Amino acid sequence: MKSNVLKAMLIVSLCSCSSAKTYNEPQFIEEHEITGKCLSDDLMISYAYDMAVDSRYIYILALSEGKWLHVYDKHDGRYLGSTVHAGQGPGEIHTALSLMVDGDNLQIYDQSQKKLFNYSVNNEDDSLQVSFVDDVNFSSCSGIVRRAWELGGQYLVDGQLGVEKTGQKRFQLYDGNSVVSQYNDFPVENGDMKKAFLSPNVCFSPSKNKMATGTLYGGVLETFDLSSTSISLSGVYRFYEPLVSFKAGELVPATDMKYGFSAMCATDDMIYSVLIGDSDPNNLYNISIFDWNGKGLARYKTDKQIFKLSCYSGTPSELYALTYSRSEGFSLYLYRVEI
Repeated sequence: MKSNVLKAMLIVSLCSCSSAKTYNEPQFIEEHEITGKCLSDDLMISYAYDMAVDSRYIYILALSEGKWLHVYDKHDGRYLGSTVHAGQGPGEIHTALSLMVDGDNLQIYDQSQKKLFNYSVNNEDDSLQVSFVDDVNFSSCSGIVRRAWELGGQYLVDGQLGVEKTGQKRFQLYDGNSVVSQYNDFPVENGDMKKAFLSPNVCFSPSKNKMATGTLYGGVLETFDLSSTSISLSGVYRFYEPLVSFKAGELVPATDMKYGFSAMCATDDMIYSVLIGDSDPNNLYNISIFDWNGKGLARYKTDKQIFKLSCYSGTPSELYALTYSRSEGFSLYLYRVEI
């Protein structure tokens, strides 16, 4: 009897240990089909790098006609204008990668200039005004800065900052002078697979005390706790294995690899995403919703390919999407979800 009990305990123990690093397709409590409301189908952009939403406006980060920031009314989709000139002068952007809007502050990170630009947003008047305030220059930092965000006086860096000069790094918390905390671990051991975690999709809770990342190659969701002095891993959720090799400086996916997260945004309670879950990277017809513990809450099959996704904490059931099709190009859609 004791022998059988011990065997059973051993089996449970082994299963528990092995399941910690296995990949399991997410299961969602609810699955629905959803049709979006078109806000604008006349976007004059050829590619979008990021988007954000606040209480009144939709901001799209894309280079078009010499300007980087394009603004639309979130209620009726009216085009309100474009601003932030392309260039390398004061307040000008050369190679934008990320956009964040927090109250009356708007941030854009320029990778080529290695600068984080801050702009003030005046949306109290009928006419929107976006004005350059200052920039934070990371050129004095010896390491690579792929992206950066200002979070309550500190800077969260996706890059290679720190004393150690070798090895692939991930995230550092930088106070303007030195790295105060960093997280450089990976949920995989294979060296090539680690490359899949370079510049993942990233989103923050509105309170900025939580961050989620999701890989495009394979589907691995990670959540982090943030403070002014630390960045720490909260959870790892492995959905699809990043079956990639690194050849001639490029990631090469295996033919049977399933793609993961192509877009993400978040509220303090939920993570909204486009989770491909297919070997076709263009299968973007879904909105997949998780809680911050990695639990699948709902998956919506959408009528459009969703290229970018954004939300505003004041109206968490309203998701704003940048959709794409060859016939229509880029369009703005509103999706109303129920959780």
